Amino acid sequence: MKEMIIPIEYKRLFDTDWREAAVYGGRYSLKSHTIARVLLIRARQKKTRVACFREFQNSIADSSYQLLADLIKQYELTDFIVTNNSIVNTLNGSDFIFKGLWNNEQSIKSIEGIDIAWVEEAQTVSEKSLEVLTPTVRKDGSQIIYTYNRLLEEDPVHKRLVLEGRPNTLIINVNYDIALKYGMMPDVIRLEMEDDKAKRPGLYKHKWLGEPHNLERRIYKDWDIIDTIPHEARLERYGLDFGYTNDPTSIVAIYKYNGGFILDEICYQKGLSNKQIADILKSIDRALVIADSSEPKSIDEIKLYGVNVLPSIKGQGSINKGIQYVQDQRISVTKRSYNILKEYRSYLWMEDKEGKIINTAEDAFNHSMDAIRYGLDSYKPPVNIFNNLPNKKGFI
Repeated sequence: MKEMIIPIEYKRLFDTDWREAAVYGGRYSLKSHTIARVLLIRARQKKTRVACFREFQNSIADSSYQLLADLIKQYELTDFIVTNNSIVNTLNGSDFIFKGLWNNEQSIKSIEGIDIAWVEEAQTVSEKSLEVLTPTVRKDGSQIIYTYNRLLEEDPVHKRLVLEGRPNTLIINVNYDIALKYGMMPDVIRLEMEDDKAKRPGLYKHKWLGEPHNLERRIYKDWDIIDTIPHEARLERYGLDFGYTNDPTSIVAIYKYNGGFILDEICYQKGLSNKQIADILKSIDRALVIADSSEPKSIDEIKLYGVNVLPSIKGQGSINKGIQYVQDQRISVTKRSYNILKEYRSYLWMEDKEGKIINTAEDAFNHSMDAIRYGLDSYKPPVNIFNNLPNKKGFI
């Protein structure tokens, strides 16, 4: 085994006198890598069941599984066996399991004997998930570690552990200075940080110092989460945002119901060809598809496969006008729509250098949001250009 370095700031994670730990801060504060190392060490010391959670996890690829597997390989921890969906220590029986919290209440409640729960990206965890998780991790002496970069002032996990406080809570607030202290920050990252600090102070405060965004930056609010689509709801559209290697293709079903709209996630996947997209759309109930108009060749190809698809309408100010139209609607989302809900919570207006909110959406967490905008934008009433023309004599 190669030597593992654990910064002293994280030393208390080896103690057993705390129940919950809030480990939070900005980018490159070594949170995830250090927690993973700590858990591997503790799992080698004695038999330990470690449950690794995230709010949204459709597959093990969305979890901390790969990070742990990479560290096992890097440090030559030959006493661990990495399977397709778990990690097991062959000497003492310690094991790591991986689960998503959202819409998974019964599966979470059925897990027995958790010694340590690690909740990664905990800024996205809902109050409901916290209410399910904490009594599930009920073994005598069990502990829960939450790692997160604060997103908004209302993040439930930060409110619970830091602002309100809970008995026997360990709080570790760290930022990039810890990586500088131990010589663990690559020059390319350091230069990025220094550039943000000099030119983009608002971004620097959130990204590197872990300060939360103002609630006013959230673009969409007050969407309802529903269990199922009512029988009376009428499917009318699919919104389609193209992706491939780096970005997922997002397909969202849009239903009209009781004066509002219901959104249901159909697809959120990388690497899909146009043929595969067409096959997905042909395998579900038929409805008009509104797709990103910046991909005309893809739209034409999908049409050839027999899909009724039209390009979205774009032009000057079309994004903000589309956002405004979505904001004006009563929106519900099915609880199975993991990625829609994840993006909904994280879709924000940009800030300028001084930290003031500007009327431009961040180019992040926007794949499903764009698909929704394309689909709903097609409902907007057409603009009558003649209404804006001067009333000249002889004009009819």
